[in-house]
Amino acid sequence: MIFDAHLHLVHSSLPDFSKTGKSVDFYAGVACALSEDEFIKQEKIIDSIPQNSGISFFKSFGIHPQNPDFSYSEYLIQLLENKKIDAVGECGFDFFTQDFRSMSQKQEKVWNFQLEAAIKYGKPLVIHGRKCTERLFKDIKLLKKVKGVVFHSWAGTLTEANSLLKKGVNAYFSFGKPILNGKKSAIECVKFLEESRIVFETDAPYQTLKGEEKTLPEDILKVYEQAEKLRGKKIEPDITSLFKN
Repeated sequence: MIFDAHLHLVHSSLPDFSKTGKSVDFYAGVACALSEDEFIKQEKIIDSIPQNSGISFFKSFGIHPQNPDFSYSEYLIQLLENKKIDAVGECGFDFFTQDFRSMSQKQEKVWNFQLEAAIKYGKPLVIHGRKCTERLFKDIKLLKKVKGVVFHSWAGTLTEANSLLKKGVNAYFSFGKPILNGKKSAIECVKFLEESRIVFETDAPYQTLKGEEKTLPEDILKVYEQAEKLRGKKIEPDITSLFKN
């Protein structure tokens, strides 16, 4: 089984492992939508997948910190009430640039709303976080109440990841192509974090390597291969139960 913890299906494509020369018995992915239009398109794509294809997706919807538009909050609640989504996110904080930092108050508002919604409706939270680890630690008490927290493309350190776990957060840390690109903190986490807390992702079509136009869903196999080299063993991460009711 191959599990992709984060991708954007509407802007990418369905995985096609036939062109990799490798056999995949079952693939599951977490598809994130960031607007009503995206979610509707995403749902149509997922509904069109044949039941015997061996391909399955969990659906997530969130208000992204780079576009902290609170008007999406009503739609999020509608999806939760109608049991249309399996997770809330991606959401969180992005303080990577001055433009993003200037929206910190709006980011706070949509973050607080989504965190409370995830707790109320018993859904896992998919977190986007850049230059914001200290801010996330301020909400430890609330994060401990969330069913599960998946840190998309975890940018923190091994020490910070272990600290979240020790403080009682049901946290999972996702890694993608940065481990192919030599990112030291990500490599250290993949090598030394508790194996049950590690998952992998493509963030397709984003998170490209130098010279790539886009990331394909089937690139998840490259991430798995590199992770297994780092761990020195076969890894089969599976947190699909986290997204099931």
